[in-house]
Amino acid sequence: MRERFRQAVQPVQPLHRGKPADTAQIVQGLRRIVKALQTYSQDVRTSYGLTGPQLWALKTLQRGGPMSAGRLARALAVHQSSISILADRLERRGLVRRVRGRTDHRFVDLQLTKRGAVLATDAPEAAQGRLLHALDAMSAAEVRTIRRAVERIVKAMEAADVNARFFFSDE
Repeated sequence: MRERFRQAVQPVQPLHRGKPADTAQIVQGLRRIVKALQTYSQDVRTSYGLTGPQLWALKTLQRGGPMSAGRLARALAVHQSSISILADRLERRGLVRRVRGRTDHRFVDLQLTKRGAVLATDAPEAAQGRLLHALDAMSAAEVRTIRRAVERIVKAMEAADVNARFFFSDE
């Protein structure tokens, strides 16, 4: 699975120079990113019976330990309601459990079960996590520039109202 994922993201050398070449490279780069995420999601579902976001949540819990749904939502850059649905599905599969606070039972953390920890250890890093890590490694100015450019593209494509919590998953 990892080799197939690597093959999906091989860089393409520019054929021309200037704005048309930059535009072509941007479009090709977006295609590679989307294809890599799609390929990864299909492979995760086939190999592990999970969606990409489910595996990403397991990997995040593995790295960060038990955490609240709000903290997990922030780590995955999604709304907390998306985490509730995802956590329900992982809990039903026996991969996470909800643990109430000892002193205040209103607080609930999500924690990997033994089975969830084994699966998280065995599986490759989540593709969506790689995307966030890449953005985190950039300067604030670079991220703002990318955000503004993406916002303009989303607006031009009339996609501002499209609800997309995760890539290739309806969780």
